[in-house]
Order: sequence, then C-alpha cells, then structure tokens
Amino acid sequence: MAALVLRPGRSLDGPALYRHLERLLPPYARPRFLRLQERLEMTETFKQQKVRLARDGCDPGRVPEPLFLLDEAARAFVPLDPERWERLRDGRIRI
Repeated sequence: MAALVLRPGRSLDGPALYRHLERLLPPYARPRFLRLQERLEMTETFKQQKVRLARDGCDPGRVPEPLFLLDEAARAFVPLDPERWERLRDGRIRI
C-alpha cells in the first residue's frame, strides 16, 4: 500500500497513475492499494507514522480515507468500496 497526499484541488486519475507507474516500476513493485490522505502524519523526528496505517490495513470499514485498488484488467486504480473489498476477501478478485 502507498499513502498519497494530493495537491489541493486535484483528484486521483486512476488510469494516468497506472500508466505512470507502469513506466517507472516493474509489476512486483507497484502498490496494490492506495490510500489518499489530507496530510502525512509525522513523528517528532519527522518520520512517517506507519504503525497506524499498517494497523488499519485496507479495510474500507476501518479506514476513513478514500482507498483505491490496482485493477490490472482495467489498467487503472479503482475505488475500493465495501462491495469490492468483500469480493477481494472472498477470492473473487485476485491481486
């Protein structure tokens, strides 16, 4: 998973981000999940607070921020809603 902070007034373009990462990263290095945040939480020593992010995981029921899933068939990052999350957990969607 990768956590992203978008510039004010911007929205996530799932297909464009997919194409960008396709050019830069091999398939095994591309994040399967994205989490959009207002800001990155930092410690007193300016390190990212990854413990909370890891604890929450990618369950849309636990994560208040927008989540996205890498959809290879669509060649885009698509919203990870509760229905898609359930299909992923049941194995009907494979990553």
